[in-house]
Amino acid sequence: MTTVNFQAVFKKFPKEQQKALLATIAAAEALFPRAERAIAWGMPTLKIGDDNLCHVMGFKSHNSLFPASGSIAEHLEKELANYSVSKGTIQFGLDKPFPKPLLKKILLTRLEHINTSYPKKNGVFIEYYKNGGIKAEGKYKGSKINGLWKFYRIDGSIMRTGSFKDGEQSGTWTTYAANGRVVKVTKF
Repeated sequence: MTTVNFQAVFKKFPKEQQKALLATIAAAEALFPRAERAIAWGMPTLKIGDDNLCHVMGFKSHNSLFPASGSIAEHLEKELANYSVSKGTIQFGLDKPFPKPLLKKILLTRLEHINTSYPKKNGVFIEYYKNGGIKAEGKYKGSKINGLWKFYRIDGSIMRTGSFKDGEQSGTWTTYAANGRVVKVTKF
């Protein structure tokens, strides 16, 4: 994980507010240990690949969680009934972190949105595990998987690599043990 100093961004806020913001980020990082820290839109951000998972920021009268997707609030309308919510932000108190169970539900919903946004127009496909690690990556050509693909275990170790041609396995496929040792090579 990169070491972007979020504490420096929050330094302008009172100590209790800083604690609440940092605890909210720590809870999100515990759920998504493979997420990367960044500053996006001027706010502390956790990223999954190139996608923003969430932003957290303090303001004069509240703290906000930005789940990086306006449809999250609509999707979880019932669960967020007690919060001040707009299309892109969920406000929470100055001195208490965002509740962990609700944070988990929001971030897992956001992860679903990220996963369903693939394949991209250029054919790139990535699927993420619930910890933010990559599960599979490759490309599509039209509606068919094509080219080199890589599949990973939940711990991030490579599990299998191989190519597809027009949706069919082709060439050499290699299966790896968790320690990286080649277990099996198959030719198609």
